[in-house]
Amino acid sequence: MLRNWEEFDDPGTPRIADLHVSMSPYGTMLVSRNAYQALGKPTHVIMLWEAETSTIGIKPVPPFTLNAFQLYDSGRSGAHRFHALRFIQKHKINLDYTVRFPTARIEDGVLVLELTHCVRSPRFVRPLPERTGWKVKNRTDKSTTVDQLTM
Repeated sequence: MLRNWEEFDDPGTPRIADLHVSMSPYGTMLVSRNAYQALGKPTHVIMLWEAETSTIGIKPVPPFTLNAFQLYDSGRSGAHRFHALRFIQKHKINLDYTVRFPTARIEDGVLVLELTHCVRSPRFVRPLPERTGWKVKNRTDKSTTVDQLTM
């Protein structure tokens, strides 16, 4: 019997990648110690976007660059984080959960993250709740009013 096999072509997702980078729906980017060192231990980075391939780039820059994001020590095993919510909103990157990038690599001094190959992080942040606007409290409950206090 002749079989018509189809090869599974998604990239492997090792438990601990050499260059681990994750991104939460809230815009928090976490860069592992290895990725941080591969970038040259920068204090600030800029975010790059390539729309045709849905690829994010992280490039180290001097501290006084206007559009730079400051890296903060996360306090966990040498990893660093920065907040890129503005970048995510500008490029309409919609995430329902925290993702990681198993194919992260350095190209010409830029950390390359492909959104087409991102996977759900095992330590994910809960999905963002849907925004419904301000809630008006119901004042018919058993709260004390000014009239009751004067009696």
